Amino acid sequence: MSNKERSILIIANPTSNKGRGRNRAEAVRTVLISSDASCKVAYTTGPGDARTIATRCCTGEDAGKYDTLVACGGDGTIQEVAHAIAQTSQKEVERNGAPLPWLGLAPSGRCNDFARAMDVSTSVDAIARVLLQATPTSVDMGKVNDRIFCTVATAGIDAEVTAYVDRMKIPLRGTPAYIYAVMRVLMYYDAPHMRLTGDFGELDGRFFVASSANTSSYGGAIPIAPEASETDGLLDICCIPRISKLRGLRVVREAMRGRHTELPEVQILRTKFLTIETPKKPVQLWADGELVGETPATIQAIPSAIWVLRGGP
Repeated sequence: MSNKERSILIIANPTSNKGRGRNRAEAVRTVLISSDASCKVAYTTGPGDARTIATRCCTGEDAGKYDTLVACGGDGTIQEVAHAIAQTSQKEVERNGAPLPWLGLAPSGRCNDFARAMDVSTSVDAIARVLLQATPTSVDMGKVNDRIFCTVATAGIDAEVTAYVDRMKIPLRGTPAYIYAVMRVLMYYDAPHMRLTGDFGELDGRFFVASSANTSSYGGAIPIAPEASETDGLLDICCIPRISKLRGLRVVREAMRGRHTELPEVQILRTKFLTIETPKKPVQLWADGELVGETPATIQAIPSAIWVLRGGP
């Protein structure tokens, strides 16, 4: 497909990362238009708006109008656009007579973990080059009950840390924000009782971490499941039982380096699904920096869920 045949919609969160979302969307649009591609920008006005716009382009009045939907914002914006594409059934595609759009990325958030997994940088020229030259690649998504996610779904201290970062509006980005929040949350965190069921069998006890990884990292390139692959149809589950606060600091330090898997208390399990039950009280699940549900919950891998324009050699 030539550039002149391309029709691209950038779905942008204008407030992401202190306004970088708007600036990046306009800059990418300028480069694409100068390369003879057709490109428009649609700005979101609140949570859920990116999903609404993308759904309209998949199954609504704009179905078939755009070959690519570019999510411009943080991992939460990307999640919303990916959700709309992945949730569109084959029957809906056949009924509308239009192929599903590809997912493009213009990262401008705090962490940008999914974009990093897709080898897409924050450089405007690099983003435009990927959008115009990359071959679409089939990529897995994860699903918590009915909610699609792109990177890692967490239940444990990492979920509490993400909630803290979101609630306190920490003026830091990526890994530094995560490290600061860990130090604060460790002071009061009490590991909940969980029952974890998957292809591996059942685990029952109190867990410090129970993370389900579609891609390897979260929190701004923290490799919680270093070998996780978004193309193998499986989730990598990082399980860490209840440990002391001092030991928790050691685990966090090693996790920053991707070496926590060498510690004796850390397990990495591969499964197509994970059911999490918490007998005493519900706990929150977070993914892509967003609250996606609470227990009890079933998390599953959705193989080849969407087509993504990804970077790389």
